[in-house]
Amino acid sequence: MKFVLSRMHPLACLTYLTAVLIMIALSRHPWILGTQLICLLGIDLFYGRKVRTLFLAAGMILAAAICNGWFVQRGMTVLFTAAGRQISLEALLYGANAGILLVNVCLLFSLLNRCFHKEHWVYLFGTVFPHLGVVFSMALGLIPKYRRQAEDMMHARKNLCEESAIRRVLTVTSMELTWVFESSMDQLDSMNARGYGVGSRSHFHLFHFGRKDGIYLTIVLLLFGVNLYGYWKFYSDFYFYPVIQWSGLETIDMLFIAAAGLQILFPAFFYFMENFDPMK
Repeated sequence: MKFVLSRMHPLACLTYLTAVLIMIALSRHPWILGTQLICLLGIDLFYGRKVRTLFLAAGMILAAAICNGWFVQRGMTVLFTAAGRQISLEALLYGANAGILLVNVCLLFSLLNRCFHKEHWVYLFGTVFPHLGVVFSMALGLIPKYRRQAEDMMHARKNLCEESAIRRVLTVTSMELTWVFESSMDQLDSMNARGYGVGSRSHFHLFHFGRKDGIYLTIVLLLFGVNLYGYWKFYSDFYFYPVIQWSGLETIDMLFIAAAGLQILFPAFFYFMENFDPMK
């Protein structure tokens, strides 16, 4: 999955990620959100292979369900009463649904951070919006850079000095701020020496929009159109209050559930097709 998206042309890759983000933001139906959650968790486990992601996702969904069930006094199916507040099934399920939406967004941005790098942003926006492209790519790179530097300083300080945790955090914060200012000045001098801001400037890249990229982009747009039509026609309204309006699972629902999963997983299918060797 990672290798397909990394090799994909930046335009096709960004279109794929944007289309998935739009569908995640629009979706409210539990079937569609559940399908997106399963697919994104599968991608995250396949790439990162960290089982703790499952526990973090379950914790976020459970926390959202409990908070919504506690603070929202709506719903006809009252399960129990706690501290004078009625906890309803509808409020708990609505909170869990919102928690799934939040987890899906976090997983998608985690995927974006892995496969869409600074050079992609510079390539896409550097020609049309040169200043915006540089600033945006720098901002995306500086936050992880400063975080890693702070972790290294914290680890070194912990091994070298016997001090309280509060004093260590304050000292590392002061050291980090000093390092940030010095690093920024060095980067500014380096950019001035290389001619940034003086006339037009070209940049080197290895991206080429080929036949495969055209196929990827076409499939992305087709699946996005199918899922957008399904949302507009069938899944734009789903009511939890006052009683959940739950209809049976029909053939048309299975088709759109498959389309929602395929929209997220289709780069993985291309990955397995490219690496499948029947002689092995």
